[in-house]
Amino acid sequence: MPKPDFTGTWKFNPDKSSLQIPAPESTTFVIEHRDPRFHLERTHVFGGNSDTFSIDLMTNAEAVVCAHAGFEIHASLQWEGETLMFDSKLEREGEPATNIVRYSLSDDGQSFIAVEQFCGKEYSYENTWVFDKQ
Repeated sequence: MPKPDFTGTWKFNPDKSSLQIPAPESTTFVIEHRDPRFHLERTHVFGGNSDTFSIDLMTNAEAVVCAHAGFEIHASLQWEGETLMFDSKLEREGEPATNIVRYSLSDDGQSFIAVEQFCGKEYSYENTWVFDKQ
């Protein structure tokens, strides 16, 4: 069975999502997925301030190192069946954290679902983000 293609522009749907953190005013994911290549660009808007993060990954669990918002991020992406698992270890000012996000599509392909588990010294939460295809 072919793996899902996550390519698209996806807009945050707060009514379908379940967050343990304050919801952003808006979030957009733009994904270009040509397996094994996966490019993700995420823009959150909080308090009128926009924060964009982008990363290029391979779906073979190859680690990538990048920096964003004062964090050094070690990230990888790999398939778990039809789900992509984004596994990242972050560090800022000597404080480590982990963020694991499992990406999947709804059966009709019109929703992108990101189940996130974040664990750090200051914050620990689980979120289910749902995005509608644009």
